Amino acid sequence: MANLSDEPGTLASLLAILRTKVNLVGTTSYSTGDGSAIFSGIGKVISSSDDASSIQELVRISPEVNTCEVWESKQGLLVDRFHTGFKAGADEPYLMFPTRAMSETFEGIVRTFGSGGSTILYEQGLDYAQARAGLYKRMMGPHPETRIDELTAIVGALGYGSSIASFDPSRKALKLTCRECFECSTPTETGRTCSFLRGMAVGIFSSLFDKELECEETKCRQKGKSECEFVLTSKNHQPLF
Repeated sequence: MANLSDEPGTLASLLAILRTKVNLVGTTSYSTGDGSAIFSGIGKVISSSDDASSIQELVRISPEVNTCEVWESKQGLLVDRFHTGFKAGADEPYLMFPTRAMSETFEGIVRTFGSGGSTILYEQGLDYAQARAGLYKRMMGPHPETRIDELTAIVGALGYGSSIASFDPSRKALKLTCRECFECSTPTETGRTCSFLRGMAVGIFSSLFDKELECEETKCRQKGKSECEFVLTSKNHQPLF
């Protein structure tokens, strides 16, 4: 994996360096939008005298390369250490965790604490979103109401479940219809619903609209519905924007 300057000819220069050392069997490259680009490649070294360290040092010599990391397979397994997980916002690392295991953890919290467990999950979702309020505002810009679909796509890509957003004609309510909500990925014996996501929705959209919002979950897969539905409204019943 290499981070390059996003200039014409940069990728070709990198490939020219690699072609004498590596038989590439797969490559990916994309712009990051900040003047740099990411190159990922999988291949086999041509000479047994080369290894991950020597290839990495060779690539780092190029003035177009900002950073470079090379890993080699272990016992036939090659792990992409760069794209495993996300880094977003204030450069915080993300941990990939199975949705089923997380859902079972939430079930255990409610089983132990009852309705207090649901309150804990709601408050944690709210705190999580509020701590990232500045990030959401920067991402969405001055008119967030025009970019809700982009925000829901990002949230879906992070594994929380894909959502469809729609405002009612009065603009006093925002409805989020969430498919594959991670909180509902396992059955419940406690009767819990999606408290964490409900709190997260309040935190995100209160920040974007600069209003105190509240949220009701009007449908839930844990209640036999095919999808989860959240409705956000202003506490003073004013239009959201």
